Amino acid sequence: MKETSSTSEDSGIKNLAKKYKGQIGIGLLVLYVFLLGLGTIGEIWEIEWILDLPLFRPPGKY
Repeated sequence: MKETSSTSEDSGIKNLAKKYKGQIGIGLLVLYVFLLGLGTIGEIWEIEWILDLPLFRPPGKY
């Protein structure tokens, strides 16, 4: 029976993050640009379903 401690799990996550650092960064950049473009399109053409997404709602509007 194999027991894993939190330190070995943490080091596994760190090793995984080191190994795929570039791919994670590119993925986050693509996600950011996609959301930025979606918000811009929603604002320019006033597309309500985009503007009603929780991410793009102004503070206080529920």
